Amino acid sequence: MAAPIFKDIPDLEGIWTLQGVPWIVRKALKYASLSLNISQTTTIPDLPEKPALEVEGYDTPVTTLHVKQTVSPGNFDSEGSYSVNGEAKEYSLPIFGNISMQLRYMNTTEISDQDLQQKLSEGSPSKTVIDELAHNSTKGWNARVLWGFEVIDGRRYLTRNVITSKDERSVKARMVYDFQN
Repeated sequence: MAAPIFKDIPDLEGIWTLQGVPWIVRKALKYASLSLNISQTTTIPDLPEKPALEVEGYDTPVTTLHVKQTVSPGNFDSEGSYSVNGEAKEYSLPIFGNISMQLRYMNTTEISDQDLQQKLSEGSPSKTVIDELAHNSTKGWNARVLWGFEVIDGRRYLTRNVITSKDERSVKARMVYDFQN
């Protein structure tokens, strides 16, 4: 099912199933399906033991995405919690290894690719995306992922637009997710 209009950044809670898997990936995974089960919490960080006038951002809510990725059949499931606050954190992910990731909310007007900016603006009433930056220093790659909503063939979907780069080369991909519930 396409994403309902009430689903928008920052509310990604639900189960999202990957659609339109490229031919080469389908051959590798054969009959596999991939889904993301996303829940989220929003908290206000604890106030440090300093007067409020000296502390910046202590009352800024922080959303944490709890993501369980399931690949069926297969043994590639993973689970993690990711704060959308712009701070880099270290993670160890089964497929990608040790990576540094940071996620932040970003207005669609900040997207430099004009075509992508237009698509994500049209699909998102809030005009907001999640900007994810990932870096694997051991393997030498970087990735930028924009999580947002797009209208594709008249239906609205959660998408993750990815640019992965290593050694002067880059690869672009778009993952499209159907909303399950």
